[in-house]
Amino acid sequence: MRNTKKYFLPLFFIFTAIFLLNACNLGAPKPDPNLPSTQSIETSISLSVTAMVESMPTLTLTPTPSATFTPSLTPTLFFASTATSTQQWQACPGIVITVTDTKKGDILHILRCEDGFEYDLGPLAKGVFAVGPNNNFLVYVTIDGYIFAARIGDPYMHNLFDLKYEHIFTVFNKKVSPDFKISFVGEWPFINLVLLERNYDQKRVYNLPSWITR
Repeated sequence: MRNTKKYFLPLFFIFTAIFLLNACNLGAPKPDPNLPSTQSIETSISLSVTAMVESMPTLTLTPTPSATFTPSLTPTLFFASTATSTQQWQACPGIVITVTDTKKGDILHILRCEDGFEYDLGPLAKGVFAVGPNNNFLVYVTIDGYIFAARIGDPYMHNLFDLKYEHIFTVFNKKVSPDFKISFVGEWPFINLVLLERNYDQKRVYNLPSWITR
């Protein structure tokens, strides 16, 4: 009897343990063989997403040209016209004289290239003029027979000779408009004026005062 109790208790514990283990296995959920596996579901979702992305229309971006700066044509400048144009010189020749015809007479605009000094003389009667060989003086002969002279830089002219009073040139005796040509001979202080009237080919030499030619 004592031996039976000795083995009964261990066997009781063993059967109890087996019973508890079987009860745990019965409580655990068993996978349904009809349901797809987790790996199959993930694969199916991945394939569906890929198919949807591939079926979406492709957006093609066309590059928009950027604004390009185009230089404008060289602008053309316009200036108001003047009564008399100024002559452009590559190199100033010494004394530059330009004539402006006005209602009161001719105006001589004189430019001395040495220092850029410029001024006006006149108004004067119509005539011809020439600058002396040393660029220090100017001689002006009018068509009505007066010979004027001035030093370059002086604002006035001196009346040296009256050709009509001399009665030498035929054009004045016949009241014909003269055609004079001026030239010079000699060297300072003895520079002389040579006056040629080309209608009748008449020539005369005039002594110029040294206070003009110096």
